[in-house]
Amino acid sequence: MNQENLTKFRTIVDGLEPSKREAVLARMKGMSKEEAMVFVDRMVKASEQRKIEITARPKVLAGNMPAETPSANYYQPRRSETYTEVYEDSDIEIVKNPGRRAVPQNSRPQQRPVKKVESAVARAGREQVANRIAQRERATIEAQQRKERNGIIVKKFLKVTGKFALRTMAVVLSTLIVFLAGFYTFLGIIMKGPSTHLRDQFVPSVMESSAGGVLAQWILSDEEIESIMNSNKTQVFSEITDTTLVKAMAAEQNAKKDNANAAAVNELDPDGDGIEVHDVSGPMYHGKMLVVYDPSRIMVATIDNYNHSGAGLTLKQLIDKYDGVGGINGGKYEDTNGMGIGGWPEGIVISEGKLRMGSKGGTYDVYGLTKDNVLVVGRMTAQKALDIGVRDAVSFGPALIVNGVAAKYNGSGGGLNPRTAIGQREDGAILLLVIEGRKTSSMGATMADLIKVMQDYGAVNAANLDGGMSSAMWLYDDELVSSSSIRVSRQMPTAFIILPQSDKAAGQSSEG
Repeated sequence: MNQENLTKFRTIVDGLEPSKREAVLARMKGMSKEEAMVFVDRMVKASEQRKIEITARPKVLAGNMPAETPSANYYQPRRSETYTEVYEDSDIEIVKNPGRRAVPQNSRPQQRPVKKVESAVARAGREQVANRIAQRERATIEAQQRKERNGIIVKKFLKVTGKFALRTMAVVLSTLIVFLAGFYTFLGIIMKGPSTHLRDQFVPSVMESSAGGVLAQWILSDEEIESIMNSNKTQVFSEITDTTLVKAMAAEQNAKKDNANAAAVNELDPDGDGIEVHDVSGPMYHGKMLVVYDPSRIMVATIDNYNHSGAGLTLKQLIDKYDGVGGINGGKYEDTNGMGIGGWPEGIVISEGKLRMGSKGGTYDVYGLTKDNVLVVGRMTAQKALDIGVRDAVSFGPALIVNGVAAKYNGSGGGLNPRTAIGQREDGAILLLVIEGRKTSSMGATMADLIKVMQDYGAVNAANLDGGMSSAMWLYDDELVSSSSIRVSRQMPTAFIILPQSDKAAGQSSEG
């Protein structure tokens, strides 16, 4: 505690009436030290802010007054004597008035309460605090009002958008239902209508695709689909290629031709690169045919590692991997629902004389070239393929022409789809054919169409390769036939590619 204020407080208390003194002391008994100090400070401050006018008790002058006189114990100054004593311990001013008699303490009149005067600084601070409180209250009220307004706006917006969304969904759903109903009716007309030819074209086309078969299954039973497929299929050959029917090495054959024939060859191969490029077309399709004079330039390109969850390479990437100049897509690969990524080939894969896929005792459709550069077409074991000298081969099918005999077929021989095929002429030249499909400009070709094109170009052996979305052809960094896939380029595990022309072959071609 402040010792000075404590001293002043004691002085003030000692000057109080006994009853008030006891009341003050009794009040302070229930206070803590801090509360007591605050109380003392307030009492002292109140005393200092006002001057208390009291009548001081006269000093006792021994022997001046008779003992029996009640006022003998008090000093009676003259009326003209008026003085003021100021105690050092406090600012209490005691005014002594000799003209009045001392009044006992218990009969003193109560002092009027002194009005506490608030300072300007305190008043300004209180008003500032009050203003801040009022501002906060106003801000809270305004925020609540904004929240309520925003809530109302959001509810109105959601109500409007909800109605709009429901209407839109209803329109879309209705349109979808109408479209599906119309599409279902359209499929029903195609597959169960009066035109059997249209049915026989449509059903095989969708059943040959990876995911389109469901369209036929919506309308037809499995028995009906099987009957239609059997009535539009290509015959499976039991024999294989007779390698003696092919006179390999087109370069040697070209060297023996007379000047007239040589001139004709040069017109077909003006740049002397040993490759002819032809446009092919039919009622429902168009595509490209590459004629490669030297069959030794053809090989099977493949990815390094096969993996069910891994990805293959695009045709262009496979060509570049082996420093080729062109090529077409190759054999069959895992493609569930048309979503395969080309990491796992199916059937047999022989590349550069090594068996890369398949078991030696397993039987496969083998389409590839021997070490003597003869195209082999037929069904055999992998061991037999290696025994007859097959160096590069893949699997798919069916065989189109074997030993100069075209495959027989029922109906159209299949549906309209993108197609890829490989063949070989008697002089050894390799035929690489790719037909575009599933486009407004080219619906696609049937197996019968492929057989006819291969026959027109003199094939003695030919086979169908993987088609559909994988069909593609590249030559010298140009995509001659684009894949029908909605994706930019289909990934695959194998491809038949064209290697660069050797110096010897190039010289023979220019001489011929």
